Amino acid sequence: MKKISALLLVAVMALSMLPVSAEHAPVTLQVSIVETDWLDAWEDGMKPAFEAEYPWITLEAVSLGEEKRDYHSTHAAANDLPPVMQTDVGGLYYELVDAGMILDLTGYEAAAAIPQSYKDAYTYNGVLYGLTQGAAFDALFINMAILNEVGWEAAPANWDEFIQCCEDVKAAGYDAVTVAGAKNTTMWMPFESIMLNVIGDELGIGGYEEQIRNGTLDIVAYPEIAARLEQLAPYMMVGSSGYSEDDVTAIMTDGMCAMAIAGNWTAANICAGIESATGDAANALMIVPPFNSPDSPVWLAATPESAFGVSKVDDPALEEARDLFFEWVFRPENFKWIQNARGTLPVLTTMTSEQTVLPEAVLAFSSATQNAITFAMSFNNVTSTVNSDVQIALSDLFTGNATGADVVARIQALYSNDPLNG
Repeated sequence: MKKISALLLVAVMALSMLPVSAEHAPVTLQVSIVETDWLDAWEDGMKPAFEAEYPWITLEAVSLGEEKRDYHSTHAAANDLPPVMQTDVGGLYYELVDAGMILDLTGYEAAAAIPQSYKDAYTYNGVLYGLTQGAAFDALFINMAILNEVGWEAAPANWDEFIQCCEDVKAAGYDAVTVAGAKNTTMWMPFESIMLNVIGDELGIGGYEEQIRNGTLDIVAYPEIAARLEQLAPYMMVGSSGYSEDDVTAIMTDGMCAMAIAGNWTAANICAGIESATGDAANALMIVPPFNSPDSPVWLAATPESAFGVSKVDDPALEEARDLFFEWVFRPENFKWIQNARGTLPVLTTMTSEQTVLPEAVLAFSSATQNAITFAMSFNNVTSTVNSDVQIALSDLFTGNATGADVVARIQALYSNDPLNG
C-alpha cells in the first residue's frame, strides 16, 4: 500500500513539473492587426516572443496586403471575424458593435493605459470597441539634400513657398511631391490640409467637423480650395494616385522625389529611406504640412489611429487565447515593437522614455505640432462609397483628367448626398 502511494506521489510530482502548455490543447489565433510597416518587428520579435511565453498558442497574421475594411466585412458576413482585429471610427465598425460581433474593452487591463480622450473616440453607444495604437497626424517628409541642391536652405514655411519649392525641384529634373493615393487616409491628406488651411480660420475650431456631420459644409463657396488643388496637381509625381504607403517609402528611398505627404505612422520607414538615399539622417526632415497662408497659423489633421479590438468567439480555448494576446500586446515591453518600428508618437501611458525610440525628425515634428491648430480627419465621417468616390475625384485631378473646380464640385455633391450627413 505504501509502495502504491509512493508511486502515486511520484506521478503527481511529475505532472506538476510539466510545462503549462501541457494543460492546454494547441490553439491557432488569427489576428488582423499586423501592417507591412512593422511586419519585420512582428516576425522577428513579437510573434516568437508571445509563442515562447504561451507555447500552446500559434499566432497567424491575416489580412496582410488587403484593405482591412473589405476583409472584415467579408468575414463578418461569414461570421468568421479574426478574434483580434483592427477597428476604425464609423461605418462598418459601428455596425459590428450593434451586431454584438465586436466586444466592449472596458474590463480589459490594457484599457487603463490609454488616455480617456482616445477611448472616447472609440466609444460608440457606450461600447469601448477599440484601443488606439497611436496618434495620427498628417506630415510632409522632405529630402533636404534635394532642396539644398536646388537652392533651398530651409523647408518651405507656407503655401506660397511650398508651391515655389515644388517648381524649383521640378525645374531641376526631380519629382516634387508624392502621396500614397491608393489608401483613402493618405489620399485625403493633401485635400483636407488644403481645405482647412483655407476655411479653418473662418469656421473656427470644431467648425469643419460640425458642418461635415450636419451636412451644411459648402466647399464650393471657397474658390481658393479649387485654386490650390489646381496649383498642386502639376507637381504630383506621376502614378501617385495608385501608390501604396510601401511604394512611397520605396520612392523616397530611391531619392528621386523631394517630398512626400504621408502619415506620421510611416515616419520610421520614410526617414530611414531618405537617410539611405542621401547617406545622412540629417537630410530627413518631417514637418507639419506648410499649407497655411503667409503669416497665418497652420491647421493640422490629428486624430486617433486605427485601434485594436476583439471579436466575439464561441470557443472557450480561443477566447482565452484572444484575451491573453490582447492584454500582452498592450504591455509596454511588447508594444514598443510596434511603436519603434513605425516611429509614431505613443499614446500608451505606461511606456517609458527608454522604451520609446524616435528618429530625430519625429521629435522635431512632435514639437512643431504644439504650435498648430488641429482638426479631426473626417474621412471616417462619410460612407465607404463616398470615401471611394472622393479618392477617384482626387485621382482624376492628379492625373490631369479634371480641374480643381471640377473636383471640388464633385466632392461637394458627394458630401451633400451622403446619407451619413444631415
